Amino acid sequence: MALGRKSPQDKRNKTVADLLVAQLITAGVKRIYGIVGDSLNPVVDAVRRSDEIEWVHVRHEEVAAFAAAGEAEVTGSLAVCAGSCGPGNLHLINGLYDANRSRVPVLAIASHIPSAQIGTSFFQETHPDRLFTECSVYSEMISSAAQAPRVINSAIQHALGGPGVAVLTIPGDVADHDAPPIVPGIDPLVTPPAPPRSIPSPDALRELADAINGAKKVTIFAGAGVRGAHDDVLALADKIASPWVTPCAARSGSSTTTRSTSGCPACSATGPATTPCTRRTC
Repeated sequence: MALGRKSPQDKRNKTVADLLVAQLITAGVKRIYGIVGDSLNPVVDAVRRSDEIEWVHVRHEEVAAFAAAGEAEVTGSLAVCAGSCGPGNLHLINGLYDANRSRVPVLAIASHIPSAQIGTSFFQETHPDRLFTECSVYSEMISSAAQAPRVINSAIQHALGGPGVAVLTIPGDVADHDAPPIVPGIDPLVTPPAPPRSIPSPDALRELADAINGAKKVTIFAGAGVRGAHDDVLALADKIASPWVTPCAARSGSSTTTRSTSGCPACSATGPATTPCTRRTC
């Protein structure tokens, strides 16, 4: 969604919100899902001033969180959602729980009440940096402009490295402060890590092979850990004449229409294990 043309006020110094948007762009972020409003205005205005990132307006913040989770699931790249203070960012929580449980990289921007009012029972006051700890791998509040570059960078790295949800709580007045000067070679740069590769030990592989060879019947339960290895799992299933079951969380990385799969447990429980799952809504 286009947020309007640049105005003469855009000649002011770069703000913390501008810095946040710039670091997100460096991390490969193309869009932010959210609803404009009050304490989030400096961030939305920074998006308006940028030509490299899009604001995607939604009708409810929960939709923004689920949209970001879906984008991260499909692309494997960092996705971003945002909510204003109080109920605005609190509505993100369902989607953030989903994203964190699915281990996908999502960064949530939770704007906050004016920093001078924190702790005074101000209108719509919550504590987002505490609220989101259970559904995130990183949750911190930016209290000053000087703190912003490193905390933003850390949030991005945690989201990508987890992978999981990182939450940045930013009071609206702090987001509108002038950004600190960037010192090349000292200030952190966003360097998205390469996806890690987990390799089991030779002893563990031998133990598994012995267990398979010694069993009369084998069923493979292929979870999210086999994502990206569909052909390998299929080859193993063919070699040992085994059906394989795919839980719902791993279905995006595997086919449910091959001759050896019974799809997800919700479907295989209602029919024979040799019947491929054809449902798309379970």
